[in-house]
Amino acid sequence: MSTRARSHNDADTSLTADGDRIHDLLIIGGGSVGLTLGATWTMLGRDAVVFDRQPGLYGLPRAGHVDHEIMRMLQQLGAEGPTLEDAYATKSYTWINAEGETLLEFPWGEEGISGWHSDYMQNSAVLERSLLDRILQSQTVAHMPSWEVVDLVQHDDHVELTVERTRTVPGEPRPVLTAEHRRFRGRYVVACDGANSRTRQMLGIDRDDLGFNEKWLVIDARIKRPFWLAFDSGQVCDPRRPTTVLPLGKDHRRWEWHLRPDEDPEDFLRPDKAWELLAPFDVTEHDVEPVRQLVYTFEARIAHRWRSGRVFLAGDAAHTMPPFMGQGMCSGMRDARNLAWKLDLVLSGAADETLLDTYQVERDPHVRDWTVISLESGKIPCIIDPDEARKRDEMFRAGFRPPMPDFPQLVDGVLHRASDGRPVAPAGELGLQGRVQIADRTDLFDRLLPATGFTVVSITHDPRTALGPRRTAALERLGCHFYTVRPAASDPGSSPGTPSPTDIVDVDGTYAEYFRTRGIEVVINRPDFYVFGGTDTAGLAALADDLLDQATAVQPAPAGE
Repeated sequence: MSTRARSHNDADTSLTADGDRIHDLLIIGGGSVGLTLGATWTMLGRDAVVFDRQPGLYGLPRAGHVDHEIMRMLQQLGAEGPTLEDAYATKSYTWINAEGETLLEFPWGEEGISGWHSDYMQNSAVLERSLLDRILQSQTVAHMPSWEVVDLVQHDDHVELTVERTRTVPGEPRPVLTAEHRRFRGRYVVACDGANSRTRQMLGIDRDDLGFNEKWLVIDARIKRPFWLAFDSGQVCDPRRPTTVLPLGKDHRRWEWHLRPDEDPEDFLRPDKAWELLAPFDVTEHDVEPVRQLVYTFEARIAHRWRSGRVFLAGDAAHTMPPFMGQGMCSGMRDARNLAWKLDLVLSGAADETLLDTYQVERDPHVRDWTVISLESGKIPCIIDPDEARKRDEMFRAGFRPPMPDFPQLVDGVLHRASDGRPVAPAGELGLQGRVQIADRTDLFDRLLPATGFTVVSITHDPRTALGPRRTAALERLGCHFYTVRPAASDPGSSPGTPSPTDIVDVDGTYAEYFRTRGIEVVINRPDFYVFGGTDTAGLAALADDLLDQATAVQPAPAGE
């Protein structure tokens, strides 16, 4: 039995097959999400091919913001260095009105639970290059630029893709097809091919429209010399022309201007229009060099289905959101991470294929939360009615502050839950990464210890003593690692004696504080850094059984073992 997404000419003599090989994974799209998946697959040592219709990386800034979770992800992939060299940690995100009066400042200066600063402004071109470099160094993941997927056929145990070589033509906005075809087969396919996803269209998957469709002019510019702005990052809440101002790393700047419904987008693509709009910021051709000038439609849409058989949608192919919280690319990279560890377990035989059904269950609510936050945060600066804008400003002068939402958590899926189905705290939170010391080395936890799989972290005893040999072996088959973090010697509550060379020392006391505030002694973290569940030592065996029951086909060990 097979299903065909779109027919092709089977008699095409230019079509060649990739032998009898069936790859673990085929990745459609070589943007930030596809490259994140490819780089994670490289880390796991698995086989994949990444197809991209473009001849090379986009090379220009797109997304400008990443948070501490994404920096931890890049850190584990060994790809954070170039991004960090060009990025810088933000201190605030500011809203001013048309008169330059500050309405609100978002504090973006705290340290996140992931061990990194809460928020960074960066150049996505640098980030994508660092991810691609990881793939190009790999022996298991192939990168195929200038190849576009034109056909997809699903079989019982694999998916067959037909790809067509592309070439660039001067004057054409996108690469054109050449009639040279190849066939590839993979156990699974992940489509990261953007908001206009051809794969999603081939699969006939519709999207929910959450009611935000606005056109904005985006201008990215290379900085030629230092210049002054009233604020580093934020919104100009001017009803005449709502405007966003952002840094893109250390060498580029971005401005975004709202277009009214009666305005012609073509009028905003003229170079002189850029300088006209930049004039109020006292920015001239001596200060910056525009490198991109495009009109984007900011939209909020989420696919009805993120999976069709052995094919998955990720990133913009599955969801788009307005850019006001900078979470579009971040959300896509989370998709990639979520899928990677689940596909790895299924392909290794450690988990049942039903684990893959939790992908949309987990990611859809998380993305919807971020989309709603982005929509709500965008409503305030995007008021274009002068009377409504005056009322808004008066509310802020009177002390109004919009509610600040918490960082979204997972609410369903592979989590420890109560009988009513709700996660038992801290399940669904991002797990902690603090600084630890082992022998003479002090660094972030993930840099010193293997953390590609599940981790069981205790602050009291070796967690394996509470699990017994059978549960420990079952968790090890799941790729689990076991760690005990002890207090620093200077801590009054620390155990006596000199640390052994294998001790994991809680340098800053962050682990002690984390466990104390949550009332737990041990935590199980998932491969994507989210907490499966936390408990006291006596409850660890039951917690482990719950994980084994949810994530694998392995039956829980008998009580007492």
